Amino acid sequence: MQQVLLAKGAPADVEGALRATRIRVEPTEVATLDRLAGGVVHQGVVALGAPPQPAEIRSLDPARDRIVLALDGVTDPRNVGAIIRTAEAAGVSALVVPRDRAPGWSPALVKAAAGATEWLPIARVTNLSRALSDLSQAGYWILGLDGSGEGDLFDPASIPGPPCVLVAGAEGTGLRELTRRGCHRIVRIPMTGRVESLNASVAVAIALFELRRRETSSPGCP
Repeated sequence: MQQVLLAKGAPADVEGALRATRIRVEPTEVATLDRLAGGVVHQGVVALGAPPQPAEIRSLDPARDRIVLALDGVTDPRNVGAIIRTAEAAGVSALVVPRDRAPGWSPALVKAAAGATEWLPIARVTNLSRALSDLSQAGYWILGLDGSGEGDLFDPASIPGPPCVLVAGAEGTGLRELTRRGCHRIVRIPMTGRVESLNASVAVAIALFELRRRETSSPGCP
């Protein structure tokens, strides 16, 4: 973080707490904060900083980085931000997204991530299918998450556990055909109600914590 812009007239205790961090604080007009925040509710505080350094998939090691998440065409910034927040909370080692089918850094994405963009390594790749192939060759199972999947996410016999890459597609369109062909298995979340699908971030959260549960409950896990 390089600088914090604080609305003029903000409570003194807020300004004092910010200055105590030794980060530069600049009183700023609310109209300027509105413009910088791009429509996101900012509550009178906007932090400025450089985006995190991109990660490299070749640095991932299946012996250490047990769960990796990949997104195929999820373009809503708030959804992606929420997914980043969930992935970091679930102990995901890295997020892989295509350069041309994922949102860039924006106030909406960063706010929805609630700070997780600073902790979760994110790799932007030119070709997602090639990246999944590289990860497969490195020793990862590639698991697609899709409503049409043949495997039940909660069936212990249906899918292998970590090390794995969970690949989730956009709501409505799901996984692209080329991406599906790169998956070892396509799994679904069983739905017993009347709705046919879940929000992308909710579906990813369910799947990630199920994979984490399998990892921590497997024999020999500390």
